[in-house]
Amino acid sequence: MRGPIAITMGDPAGIGAEVALKALDRSRLSRRTPVLLLGDALLWAAAAKRFKTRTRLVPVSGACEAASLVTAVGVMDLGGPWKVRVGKVDAACGAAAVRYILAGVRLALKKQVRALVTAPIHKEAVHKAGYKFPGHTEMLSEWSRTKDYAMMMAGGPFKITLLSIHVPLRAALKDVNGPNLDRKIALTRKALMGWFGVKKPRLAVAGLNPHAGEGGAFGNEEIRVIAPAVKRARALGWDVTGPHPPDTLFHRVSRGEFDAVVAMYHDQGLIPIKLAAFEKGVNLTLGLPFVRTSPDHGTAFDIAGGGTADPSSMLEALLLAERLSL
Repeated sequence: MRGPIAITMGDPAGIGAEVALKALDRSRLSRRTPVLLLGDALLWAAAAKRFKTRTRLVPVSGACEAASLVTAVGVMDLGGPWKVRVGKVDAACGAAAVRYILAGVRLALKKQVRALVTAPIHKEAVHKAGYKFPGHTEMLSEWSRTKDYAMMMAGGPFKITLLSIHVPLRAALKDVNGPNLDRKIALTRKALMGWFGVKKPRLAVAGLNPHAGEGGAFGNEEIRVIAPAVKRARALGWDVTGPHPPDTLFHRVSRGEFDAVVAMYHDQGLIPIKLAAFEKGVNLTLGLPFVRTSPDHGTAFDIAGGGTADPSSMLEALLLAERLSL
């Protein structure tokens, strides 16, 4: 019997429980793959009642018990804040959200769950709780002791690996270096082959500057750093090209010319995803010793508790986690 897919609640004051339960209703995932919800059992039950979801929730003591369920979803009670102010930043909610993620990582490392799907956290709440992680990706890599990792955003025609994540643009420029590019290219290629079944991946590496520097006229990072990294990858026999002008690259990807892109910084990669698949984008962490996906949106405090949150991105994250962990 294979382990369940674990879903963390995210920030209890956000829309995590709502979109997770709605996505389970739509997917009927638990009928073919066991599911384990991590968080506060009372809050999961309250969300199910408030949003009138149909998935049956059953208290369990661990992943093995959840794996035996067929027409219900297991709930592992990890406690929570004594009071939740929906839509408000709260250190206690931030601490609870981190606790749920850590529990999921431990289960995944023990191979008691087959994949981890994380609902959104609020970074300010996490920081108020005393944790200085920029986001999920950094937590997961540290707790799993993963040195080489990357964030890939998948949605519509795109699979885009980010060279840097949640850092100021000025700091992101420092991440445009040879070793970092080599790692991200290798991680992307490995993911395409191992997870997505692409036998001969076609990778495009974006330029950093306008028109990919235009021969050094608008910056020389393409000449000094990016082109040599592409050359090293091609010397290994890999189908890697670039640096490509960013303003035309994603149009070419949408036409099927490439299987994935390595983008130079956060917004360069996120903007095309948000445009093409705003409601269905998925965050996928490469390099971890387990499958981890997440919806491509935040806690949505402005609509939390109102029952209007769209579960489409969470649904895609669940389905991708199921597919990649087969």
